[in-house]
Amino acid sequence: MKKLILFCLFIIVAGCESNKGVYWCGDHPCINKKEKEAYFKKTMTVEIRNDENINMNNKSEFEKISKQAMINEKKRILKERELKKLAKKQLKMKIKEEKKLKKQAKLEEKLRIKNEKELEKKIKLEDKKMKKKSVKKLTKEKSLDSAKKSIDVNIGVVKNEFNIDNFDNIVKDITKRNSSRPFPDINNVPNQL
Repeated sequence: MKKLILFCLFIIVAGCESNKGVYWCGDHPCINKKEKEAYFKKTMTVEIRNDENINMNNKSEFEKISKQAMINEKKRILKERELKKLAKKQLKMKIKEEKKLKKQAKLEEKLRIKNEKELEKKIKLEDKKMKKKSVKKLTKEKSLDSAKKSIDVNIGVVKNEFNIDNFDNIVKDITKRNSSRPFPDINNVPNQL
């Protein structure tokens, strides 16, 4: 029983032992977890190497590579930030444009409604005028129907009788009567101060 407990304890202690391996991102060791995760998202692979295999000469190269990787990582982070800022600016511009378009559409709708109302008012006024005119015509026709259809005109000695139904005859009679009259003198205008 003691052996079994010691064996289990040994397995637990061996399992808790720290791993001295280093994650590699392509040709250089990963600087931190962010770089490891970013490399894993791109390639879906991460390599683990033991520290024991790296000698002193490789450590100096390792330091150079790690510094270069840190610089590259900083550049990548800056680019991501710039892209995010640019995306935010574009989104804001898009929202502003949409607001302007909505506002313009509302103004156009209000103007259209206003014009329609004005047209309706004009149409109503014209309808009222037409109704009044038609009523006046009806009353004139009724009064003319009830009155005589002939008109007596006395011009000096001549007596003419005109028939309203026959307009052409009236025009001929008027032209015959006025043909003997002289034209008025249009140059004779009284002086007005």
